[in-house]
Parts: sequence; C-alpha cells; structure tokens
Amino acid sequence: MNDKLKETIEYAMFKHKVSKLELSEYMDVSYPTMLSKLKRPELMKFSEADKLCKILNLELRVDFLNI
Repeated sequence: MNDKLKETIEYAMFKHKVSKLELSEYMDVSYPTMLSKLKRPELMKFSEADKLCKILNLELRVDFLNI
C-alpha cells in the first residue's frame, strides 16, 4: 500500500506541477517534515491527508484511504 500511495502522490504532484518545497509551504510544515511525510504517507494525520488531497485534487477516500 505504501508504494501505491507514494506513487499516487508523486503523480499528482507532477500532474499539478507542485514541488515538494511548494507542497511544504501550502501545508504549513517545514521542508524536512514534508519529506518525511512523503516518505511514509501512511503515517500522516487524517487532517494532513485531507489537506494534501485538497491541494493535489485527490479523493481522500479513494486515493488515500482505499475505501
């Protein structure tokens, strides 16, 4: 699941031309923190996952939670 989730996030970042640095600014976290969250996205808080999905135009239930 971790690899599929990471690929989904990476593809959405590529599709929307959002860099990791920009994403950290949009999510109000430091760049090193953003890197660790992207490395292990399954450990994100629900609120962080929700915000990430809104920024990258992902469906939280489908793309992130696999519901």
